[in-house]
Amino acid sequence: MQANRKANEGNNEITVGLIGGFCPLCFFPFRPGVAMKFQTSFRNNHNALFLGKAISSYFNRGTSLASTVQTVLNTIRELTGIKNLQSLNEEAVKRYISHLQERVASGDLSRKTAEGYISGLNRILEYTNETLGKSFQTFSPSELGLSRGSFEYKDRAVSQETHEKFVSFLSTKEDIRAQALAHSLELQREFGLRLRESLAIKKTTIERALERGVLHLTREDGTKNGREREIPIRTNEQRESLQRAVEFMKENNLFSLAPTPTLREQYNYAYEAKREFEREYEEKFNFHGERHAFAQACIQEGIDRKVVSEWLGHGREEITKVYAK
Repeated sequence: MQANRKANEGNNEITVGLIGGFCPLCFFPFRPGVAMKFQTSFRNNHNALFLGKAISSYFNRGTSLASTVQTVLNTIRELTGIKNLQSLNEEAVKRYISHLQERVASGDLSRKTAEGYISGLNRILEYTNETLGKSFQTFSPSELGLSRGSFEYKDRAVSQETHEKFVSFLSTKEDIRAQALAHSLELQREFGLRLRESLAIKKTTIERALERGVLHLTREDGTKNGREREIPIRTNEQRESLQRAVEFMKENNLFSLAPTPTLREQYNYAYEAKREFEREYEEKFNFHGERHAFAQACIQEGIDRKVVSEWLGHGREEITKVYAK
């Protein structure tokens, strides 16, 4: 297809004046000089929905791809502030991929789901290349470390030194989000919580745990797939971390350790703080590594691997092999 493109800043669409060829949406021939429009805006969820449908139609696919593309577009907008395919760039694409990798590493996203999102991203990039004349490269989930594979052990535990550095880094900030995140980190390390769980955990959940000696997590605390689980309070360090967290929540009138209007905002802030810490200290940090440290400490204490798996909330015991030998 040969075309002349005319893009209007701020508009939802670009106009393509066809010199001759076939429509890329339906493959019917076009008469020379006929103009057609392509959706490019995803400035809100409504626009992302329509752009998802347009991209799905472009590739002659169904609603499943449309929904995946919509989710990818919404996340790109939240992460980068970009709201139109005309402004999409390599840096934004890399930021999105890093976000997926971090979520997979933290256990908040399965590799199967991540593969689907990479497929959706690839369709977005191909659509952008063909309608806007850009030259994005597509990506392989396996090359990004996002494909499904076997459960093999790899030491990803955060060292005590790095943990303390990050907590200290957060403590120096006069920002309630940073202070709350410091408490979340302590709970991750002491109880093997996922990042989402450590942010969403309710004040009432902690109060009951201190009374009963068992931390009982439910869907309201952000557990994966809403699966409930119990983690006994075995050490003074665990009890003290819970006491500090609940006192902080009471002092600041918080219902959870997410002081932001939405859990997503605190989640995004956590990764902003992580990146800032890594730049300042020139040291890598992985939230999920706190969970690995918990698992390794438990197994080194001689606790049965199956029990540790239950405390971590794993559906299958073999997943725990990734965490500790």
